[in-house]
Amino acid sequence: MNTQSQIQEQILAKADEDEQFRARLLKDPKAAIKDATGLSVPDGINIRVLEDNATDFHLILPPAGRNLSDQEISGVAGGIGDIDTW
Repeated sequence: MNTQSQIQEQILAKADEDEQFRARLLKDPKAAIKDATGLSVPDGINIRVLEDNATDFHLILPPAGRNLSDQEISGVAGGIGDIDTW
């Protein structure tokens, strides 16, 4: 089974190569991810795709009032966690 980071790399590579996929990923990420990987994102999970550019900077904040343990930090480094939890 692919890891989350492998799936993320696959999606980013496809978005870089395929302009139509990139547009769909921005408009309807769950459908685009399912088409590209065959994986369904559960209803309780929201995905927001943002496109970097020269003037926008995106800062992702963890939930307020929640300190992550070292183990939790290593589990989510580079993404939202282990793909097996989807």
